[in-house]
Formats: sequence, structure tokens, C-alpha cells
Amino acid sequence: MTTDFFVKYGLYDTTALQDAKESSETNAVFGNIGLLKSRNCPPDYATLEHNFFVLDGSLHEMPDHPTDIPFFSSVQSGADGIFAKQPVIQIDFTENHTSVGLTFCFSETYPLEMEVTWYDLSGTYKSRQRFFPDKLDYFAQNQVEEYGRIEIRFIRALPGRNVKLNYIEYGTTYIWGPEVIKNAKLVNDTDPISNQIKTDKLTFDFVDPDDTFNIGNPNGLHKTLQKKQKMLPYEIVGGVKMPLGVFFMDSNSTTKNVSKISAIDYKGMLANVDFKDGRIYAGEPAGSVIDEIMRAAGIVDYTVDNEVATMPLYGTLKIQSCQKALREVLFACAAISNTSRKSGIEIRKANRRTSVTIPRSRKFSTSLKTDPYVSDVNVKYKTWVLDETESEITKGTYGPGVHTIQLTNPATNMSASAGRIVKQMPYYVVLEIAEDARTEVTIVGRKYVGEELAVLSSIEYIKSGEVRSTKTFTGTLLNYESAQRVADNILDYYQLQQIIQTRHLAAEEKAGDWAEVENTLQAHGNFVACIESISIDLVGGFIGTAKYRGYYKLTTEEYYSGELYADEEVGIF
Repeated sequence: MTTDFFVKYGLYDTTALQDAKESSETNAVFGNIGLLKSRNCPPDYATLEHNFFVLDGSLHEMPDHPTDIPFFSSVQSGADGIFAKQPVIQIDFTENHTSVGLTFCFSETYPLEMEVTWYDLSGTYKSRQRFFPDKLDYFAQNQVEEYGRIEIRFIRALPGRNVKLNYIEYGTTYIWGPEVIKNAKLVNDTDPISNQIKTDKLTFDFVDPDDTFNIGNPNGLHKTLQKKQKMLPYEIVGGVKMPLGVFFMDSNSTTKNVSKISAIDYKGMLANVDFKDGRIYAGEPAGSVIDEIMRAAGIVDYTVDNEVATMPLYGTLKIQSCQKALREVLFACAAISNTSRKSGIEIRKANRRTSVTIPRSRKFSTSLKTDPYVSDVNVKYKTWVLDETESEITKGTYGPGVHTIQLTNPATNMSASAGRIVKQMPYYVVLEIAEDARTEVTIVGRKYVGEELAVLSSIEYIKSGEVRSTKTFTGTLLNYESAQRVADNILDYYQLQQIIQTRHLAAEEKAGDWAEVENTLQAHGNFVACIESISIDLVGGFIGTAKYRGYYKLTTEEYYSGELYADEEVGIF
């Protein structure tokens, strides 16, 4: 069975599209230039352009007042194809941007000649290039750094034609294939009890003979690499293309003519943004809190199953990364997050239903060990009560301007002795000082007072030969009932002491799946275990090294038939 690996890399400026403000004085009256951001393609309309279509019913009749056309030039090219008045699109930005070029997505026909000029934010000329499109989706390659305005002029087309443009992308898709990729590894991790959210990582090295991505090349494409750029890795196994998920550029390096790119998944992206709007929660559904966290992180590709979404939360979320905030939600709900081979984040209730099998025929090696015994699990949490009296929250000296003051402990109903509170949340205050001089400000309000509590889940009768051992965890979105449920769940999981490691031909299994692992001793039963991590060599035969936690599955002669049992609830009942 042959395997190959390739990566589709979105070499786009990640913020240019949202920042762009398009305008044109040569757009038709029915054109809505703001739709250039939408990436929507209107139907192919029949128009009165010269020699444009035949009467075969293949085109749609244009409505009297179309609302789905972004740009349709108000002028047509002459008999020689030249525009007497050139259609022009201007794009202004509020921030600097860098891209390897522009991708133009034309509708029905494309112009034959165009000119693009780049300026900086102050309007100073940076670069000008002429392009000669030869297809509807045309990439105009010209790497420009730190531009703040773009002017696009259409010079020539087929005779009697308009320019019809659906959208513009600020970059292009770059593909690294098996002919240049030397090494590649995918690490897929999960924590079944959600004590932490683990980041999936993709790394690959590729030969770069022209030093295109060499950091030492001052004109190299490495200057267009950005942290939020999306990449789609694929493994081809036996001729079948297998998507491996969505990843984002995290770092790059160069050694001689070999470049290395490291990427993280959506879970890793959550660690790059702070969640600041946490508050005191008194039964709010987890789904709405997850929505707030994802909105703060700028992530829209996620799903939450209904059982998790409807679970009530009690406690608080301080200012912390979105990843840590989501950890608190998942920990309280006994839920897990997964991105492996998915287009976004899947959040669901943890379960122990076996969905995959690891047969002996796919394994190269198996190692076994027994994890230390855990007899007790302690889960700490806090309850919060609003203080009846007003007291000092913070005090400091601030100059003119707007200041964001972060608080260690939550408070509400705050007021300032000077200046104006523009916004207040339990964990921060936005204070505006209008005076010209530095001013001492005292902020007072009502504090929330937290009381630390704990629950304990214990095995009543420990195993013979063992001694009691306690693991302690902390959650901030728990009350007594949910804390006890979490403690019981964790203790149950830690009763699975069998730690298994296999090196095997990988298939569709992923971290978080429960698997039945065939015992190397054929006369005995198999193991049922949760895949906690799997590392896959993507260019060395799709070989995976997986770590599991589970238990030995006792079987009887009548029950055991040499077959593997999938879709079965397992665990300690």
C-alpha cells in the first residue's frame, strides 16, 4: 500500500479582506462593490455584450434590479478592446498588509490586460505591475510588503465587453507535494478528563532549491507567512485522499535549502487570544458560554452537542486565554474537544463507546505497563457571594486617555472618584481621563467574595496490596453537584490502569477514540482503551505511535470468537 502526503497552504494576508474598503466610480448602478468581501458568485447572466452568448438557455435572464452583483463596469471596451474610460477599483486599508499577490475571480469572461498599483498608508507609491489574465480565477503575482492602498485599472478586454468581478483574495493557495516534502509528522493529543486542552501539531520539512522560503532571502515568500494562515494537510493512502484537519502557521525556520513549518490546530489558536468578558455564572447554559469564548477567539467553525450545550454552569471565569477558559467549561461538563480530520472544533460529551479496532495485522509492536493506583479524587471549587457593602476595588494614578484596568477578583456596580468609567465587567474597568494632568483615581464597588470548597470521590475498598493515593483537581465553573459528578468521572477513568503503547499502520483512528486493541497473546482477551495521543509519520508509510489508557477485557469461550467488537459501551459499571 503506497502513501503520499501534501499540504494546501493558504498564502493569504489574514486580515486584508476584513480591513478592505472598496470603492469605484465606474461600477454599474446595480453593482454593490461591498459584495467583493462575500466571495459569492452570482449566476451567469445574459447581457448585451458583443458576441457574448448563444440563445441556448444556458444563461440566466438578468433581473431589472439585481442585488447580487459586486462589480460590473459601467463602460464597455471599444471595437479594439481598449477601454476609452478605464474601469477603476480602489481599495483602502486602515492597517499595513503584505501579500504575495492578488487573486481575481472574474465572472463569465475575464479582461485581457490590467494594471495594479500599490501604495502605503500615507499614499506613497510602492509598486506597479501589468497583468494579462488568461482565466477566470487569475493570480496576479507581485509580492508587496506593508501596503495600505491598492488601485486596479482595467485596460483591455474582448471587444464590446464589461469587466465583471466577483471577489478579490489577497494571496493564493500554495501546494507542497511529495516531491519536495522530506519529513512530516502529525501529533494528535487529547485529555479524556479535560484537565487541560491539548494542541494538535503538524510539522513538515520541504526542500526549497530556489530559496523561495529561505529566511535569508530578503525577497523571499517567507515574508508573506502569517500566524493565522490556514493549511489543509492530506494523506493519500492506497490512492484515497484523506483530509487530516485544519492547521494554522505557528513558526518557520530554514537550514541550508530545507525549510520547516510548524502548525497548530484550532485548539492551539485558542491559546493566542484572551477571554476578558468572564463573569459570575449562576446556571447559564454551557453552549452560550462556549459561544462567547469562540467569538472572542474569532473562531466560527465549531459544533457543540446538545448534551453539553444545555449543561448549567456555576462559578466564574477570570481573564485568561480562550483555551484555558474553554478548559473550564469542558472540565465542568465532562466534555472533550476534537479537531482531528475535521474542518473545525467538535465539542461533545465524553463517552466510552468503542469505534475503532487495532488488529494484530496492523501492529509492529505493543508495550504494556500498569499506571499507579488512584483511590481518591479531590475536586476544588469556589462559591461566590456579592458583598452587601461597597469597598475600594483599586487605586492608582492615570494620565489623560483611555485605560483598561484588570482586576484580580470580580466586582460590580463600580464608580470612579475621577474620570469616567466607559465600560465595566467583573474583571476589568475601562476608565477615561479627560484632564490634561495625571490624576489619582479610586474605584469603589461591590466585591464578589469566594469561598473555597472541595468534594471527594473515593473507592471504599481499595485493591489488595495497594495504598490510598489521591489526585487533586480544580475547576472554576462548578457547584457541589457538578463537582461531585466530575470527581466521580475522573476517579472512574483512573481505575483504568492499563497503559498501552502501539506502533502500527495508522488508519482513521484519532485521539479521543475508544479502541479495542488486539492482544499479542492470541489465547487471551483484548484491551479496551482510550487513545490519549497518536503521533503519525506522514511520509514514512503512515506509521503511528499511539498511547492508550484502558483495561484488559475479560472474555469467556462462548463470548470470544476472535472478532473485534465495535460500537459497544465499555468501562467500569
